[in-house]
Amino acid sequence: MYEFPDKVGRLVLDMQSNDYDVLISGGGPVGLMLACELRLHGVSTLVVERLAPGANEPRTLTIHARTLEIMDRRNLLADFMAAEKATANLDEYRRRLANTSARGHFAGLFVLGRGTVTTEQPQELALSREATEAILTRRATGTGAVVRHGAEVVGLAQDAGGVAVTVHDAQGTSVIRAGYVVGCDGGRSTVRKLAGIDFPGTEPQTVSWMGLGTVTDQDRLPMGWQRHERGWFMRMPDGRISTTEWDRPVPETPPTIEELTEAVHRITGERLQFTDVRFVSRFTDSTRLAAQYRTGRVLLAGDAAHVHFPAGGQGANLGLQDAVNLGWKLAAACQGRPGLLDTYDTERRPVAARVLHNTRAQVALMRPGAQVDALRELVAELLGFDDVNNRLTDAVYGTDVHYGGGDDPRVGIFVADRRLKTEAGTVRLAELLREGRPLLLDLTGTSAAVRTAEPWSDRVRAVAARADGAEAAVLLIRPDGHLAWAGDEPFPGADLRTALTDWAGPART
Repeated sequence: MYEFPDKVGRLVLDMQSNDYDVLISGGGPVGLMLACELRLHGVSTLVVERLAPGANEPRTLTIHARTLEIMDRRNLLADFMAAEKATANLDEYRRRLANTSARGHFAGLFVLGRGTVTTEQPQELALSREATEAILTRRATGTGAVVRHGAEVVGLAQDAGGVAVTVHDAQGTSVIRAGYVVGCDGGRSTVRKLAGIDFPGTEPQTVSWMGLGTVTDQDRLPMGWQRHERGWFMRMPDGRISTTEWDRPVPETPPTIEELTEAVHRITGERLQFTDVRFVSRFTDSTRLAAQYRTGRVLLAGDAAHVHFPAGGQGANLGLQDAVNLGWKLAAACQGRPGLLDTYDTERRPVAARVLHNTRAQVALMRPGAQVDALRELVAELLGFDDVNNRLTDAVYGTDVHYGGGDDPRVGIFVADRRLKTEAGTVRLAELLREGRPLLLDLTGTSAAVRTAEPWSDRVRAVAARADGAEAAVLLIRPDGHLAWAGDEPFPGADLRTALTDWAGPART
């Protein structure tokens, strides 16, 4: 934390103006999604990314149903669906699962998901990280965000009016001032370390190698996840090959293709030959959660806040949903209403903790050995029961997230999309949230709630409509799609005004 040298120094610092409202360290999917969210509210935003465009490790991201619902509410779903069509080798992977009703796996048991998500959107998409970043970069820069590649944060100091961020690039080192800084810079986050935020967790039990290149005779090893006596071999739809082993030392040297080749041989007995290697990486099941998501004007999102074994594709979805939860709250802080920022940590850290819990359980269930064989058979049998299957499906796919805790159990749920009949015609709820503002749905038939909300019309979209199966007569829906307040009375008054003030600030005078 920055220490003010003296009263004169503090006065000078307080008077300095900021170059940007928010500086985001990290131009991956999470940082770019946050930039998109901030620009919906006119927040000046700079994204700095150490790597050149497209230089990240090539990988395919599995985008789950809840994240896709959110993307629909930002008018990004069509872009995501188009990008998936360009992702190679998915047809073979889907044919392998065609004789099952499963959407996903738990610890390599492909049994999850038998209809627990019933939206009109796809249940799941698989698309390259490069394509995801390209989509979000177009949206972010198209709405006014500045994205600088080849630049990285190397220092920061907070003061009363903002954060002085030291940035290094090919031209040298400079200092940029921002009102807030968000670390979206991965599990080894520089921002987290500079901010002094602890990252407690568990040490690794596994070591995994992953590589992508041309492999001779690769059909000797089938596509998918295979469990062997000495570990796991995975051949992905996009051509990546990966291994996971237990209780082996983790080398401190950079990973090599020879290490991956030897790991494949140890596990499967096969010797693969790689040519035209595009990348090789090494990772573990080290599982950590930031002690806090915020210290003063510095916040964390995505892998900078939580790391875990990549089971079920949960990491990308967790991070993207961090960004959508944070974006509108940080925008409010930039506009003089910082109170909502406190809810970011209290809402998102428990969600990450649950993900870390289930990925630890999956690693334990994946361990080789006869005793775990029996456990896997038992878990597979239990997952045949709908209640158990739905419980784990909701956990892995994030459809169980509920920001509740108050007296009304409806508050905090994710409000499902539905068709609304308005004076202007039929519209989907998702379409009404695309501005990133809170949405007040008045389903009373009187428009009384719309009139009550008029003093907040510069910040809240209020719509009178009719809909079947609504949770209440009046719904105040947050920009991230979760329910902020529900009213059952046909003529809401003071309670609605209190809710609008809590979530959107004071009424316009």
